[in-house]
Amino acid sequence: MNKKILMFGIPILLIGLVVAGYYVIFSTSFTVNPSITLSGECIDDLGFVYDGDTIVGHECTLTNNAPSERDLVFSNDAITEIEVSYLGTLTLDKKDSAWNPIGTPITIDYTIVGDTFEVTGVPEGYTAIYYKDEVVGLEERIANPQPAISIVGIGNLPQIDDVNAELEDYCQEPDEYNQCNGAKIWVVPNEDLAGSTLNWANMANYYYELDLIQYNADGEITLSPGASLTITPVYEIGVGVTGEQTITTEIA
Repeated sequence: MNKKILMFGIPILLIGLVVAGYYVIFSTSFTVNPSITLSGECIDDLGFVYDGDTIVGHECTLTNNAPSERDLVFSNDAITEIEVSYLGTLTLDKKDSAWNPIGTPITIDYTIVGDTFEVTGVPEGYTAIYYKDEVVGLEERIANPQPAISIVGIGNLPQIDDVNAELEDYCQEPDEYNQCNGAKIWVVPNEDLAGSTLNWANMANYYYELDLIQYNADGEITLSPGASLTITPVYEIGVGVTGEQTITTEIA
């Protein structure tokens, strides 16, 4: 009788050990680095200023260190009477028939985030335009030219039907731009612009983009993998504003 009890007790103990075991167990460890870093002197003490003034802060640079794009949202806590915008700089150059840069580059400033899109620094006798490569007609551009679009009163850039917004990748060769997607801003002679029609016979006189830009009134900007974006804050102070003002910009 005692032997039977011992014999049945042993299998029950073994079953309990199997249930408590593991088939597989592993662990993972990693270190998370910030994808977006900031360099430069964005923190400013601009001293005494006056209502009605427009104040330009110091530039600083945002860099996307990640291997994938990052969506950024700009916001600030300025009072209603102070309008805040953020400017960028774009370099343009003349190009040959193979679209290789030639000549002496020029630099213009443009609005990245703000109520309206503006371009400054355009040489006298020239006009800045938005050149949109539509999905239909991207190939054979010279045989099927797109219209020159006025930047006056224009909305967010690039426009959604611009093939450069998503379908093209300008980070690849031969362009190797900083931003893979965005809008093209060109600077063309006034004499070669009739309404929205460009005189392609004089295309050698145009200044073409060396990078793609974005403009978004709501502060939504996308940085391509490895791309950097230099921004300069600008503060337009309304008439009647007084007292100490501290404006904090957040980029989420």
